[in-house]
Amino acid sequence: MAENEQIIQAVADTKAKGVRAALATVVRVYGSAYRREGAKMLIDENEQMTGMVSGGCLEADVGEVAKQVISSGVPMLKTYDMDEDLVWGLGLGCPGTVDIYIEPVPQEQDDAFDQWLASITEEQTCALATVLKEEGVAERIFIPQTGAPVGSFHELGVQDRAITLARQKMKEKNPLSSSQAFTADTGEEINVFIDIYVPPAELIIFGAGHDAIPVAKYAVSLGWKTTVVDPRPYYNTEERFPGTKRILVDTSKFESEVQIKPHTYVIVMNHHIERDRETLKFVVPSAAPYIGVLGPRKRRNRMMEAIQEEGIKFTEELLERMHSPIGLDIGSESPEEIAISIVAEIIAIQKGHEGGFLDGSHTIHSVSKTAD
Repeated sequence: MAENEQIIQAVADTKAKGVRAALATVVRVYGSAYRREGAKMLIDENEQMTGMVSGGCLEADVGEVAKQVISSGVPMLKTYDMDEDLVWGLGLGCPGTVDIYIEPVPQEQDDAFDQWLASITEEQTCALATVLKEEGVAERIFIPQTGAPVGSFHELGVQDRAITLARQKMKEKNPLSSSQAFTADTGEEINVFIDIYVPPAELIIFGAGHDAIPVAKYAVSLGWKTTVVDPRPYYNTEERFPGTKRILVDTSKFESEVQIKPHTYVIVMNHHIERDRETLKFVVPSAAPYIGVLGPRKRRNRMMEAIQEEGIKFTEELLERMHSPIGLDIGSESPEEIAISIVAEIIAIQKGHEGGFLDGSHTIHSVSKTAD
């Protein structure tokens, strides 16, 4: 289970058991930091912690603040200045300033918060907009990808702009959580944290050969929903691909048995040119943001030429999502090394990064290419 899933499950468990708890969320980062906006940690009244908001240097203090929040029922916004001396002294994290919002998990009915939890549990893209304040009744709005928002702000003008911003973010290729300052009609500046949730990536591997095993293993370890498509029952097994969904169909049944979504990443590695060609005919017109094709570019081009000779045409926009050769250039040779390069390339595509060296880069987390 991925970290976010563990935290949400822990939040749901504390609510169900009536255990008081506080949820700490990174809401703003200046400069570099180990974790980015949206990172969370749950601390319950028994001092059990789930998740991390830093590389290990802030958790103890956040836990102490959480005790106060649980006791008082009043949220706190705490700023941590991670200067060079502190970072190097602890051997953790990165220099920068981090704002962490620590709020009590509502024990009573809270429609916006409860809808947010339910949507994450159901793996539905959504947002939770929260006014960052340290007094009064919590103000938050749940914004689903489709449908009416739940909850309200005292300042309706700020509410409308926050909802609009959340909807814009959810349409982005790589939506990121962030804080935004809005000016109310009264002239007051109101800070709102827009917490974006996107379901875990889905990976479909076409081909159950030996080199697909480490790819699936690493994908599962990242919390990706991983599917292996191969008609051979002796290859496509639970023993070879634990933790994955396996679909034993040939290319003629892809339309009815295989579903590709906008967050589905695809790898074509059948090691069979005819099967690869038929797979490409199926996956290229799909909504997949990434299609990795194992093998040299010359082989890929030969397959695409054969497809076009059948009268099937693909737009340049569709073909731009195709990557071949597949993976980052890290000198991979073994199946395990190649799998790491493939998974790393997919992460870079997800995050909107080029996948180069961090050495010499001015920033670590900034997006290096514009999201669609």
